[in-house]
Amino acid sequence: MVLVLIVASQANAQIRRRTVVTNEPTWWGSLSLGLYGANGISDGQTASTWDFGNGTDWQYRASLEKTLPNQFAIGGVATYVKVPLIYSGPSCGRCGAHLDLTSIGASFHAGGGPGLNQILEASAGAAMYRNIRRDSDGTALPPTGGNIDPFFTFGYGFGYTFNPTMQVSIVQDYGLVLHERTGLTNDQSNTLTQRSTRLNFRMGFGNRPPRK
Repeated sequence: MVLVLIVASQANAQIRRRTVVTNEPTWWGSLSLGLYGANGISDGQTASTWDFGNGTDWQYRASLEKTLPNQFAIGGVATYVKVPLIYSGPSCGRCGAHLDLTSIGASFHAGGGPGLNQILEASAGAAMYRNIRRDSDGTALPPTGGNIDPFFTFGYGFGYTFNPTMQVSIVQDYGLVLHERTGLTNDQSNTLTQRSTRLNFRMGFGNRPPRK
């Protein structure tokens, strides 16, 4: 009887000390390539209108996110797209131009798990219009110092998990960039509506601390 109790006690102690190791990564990094489109906005400070023409252009996106329980993650995201536009204003009348549109913000991701799964993403932060230049001769157009506006983006799509640290997905984003209304008339828009369809490659790295 004493021998049985000793063996049982040792086995119980070993069970308590046993550590459960998870394969879930600590961080997720992702790179995306998408087709970007937008409408256009008016800028009261320069008395100009930037018409993006509802065309499509390549958008590049990168994110770094911290893993949370239940297939959630939060972190940061950055995007870049070189947008062609029709610039209308005192500086050139009406002319073709390009600008650099960069965004930096906080991100939220939900979805994952083995095999095929649904993806829900959201982000918010600052969108920066920079380097507006006329196509014909490269002349800088106002505002030459650029402009910064808040943005909000929501995305939905489907992904596939190959293993605990590798995923691919296709996500459709819809977003708004809110420009200032100073100097605009009531019939001029200060809201840039943007959309993109992107292909994402997501890689996990680092292991979460083992749970006892």
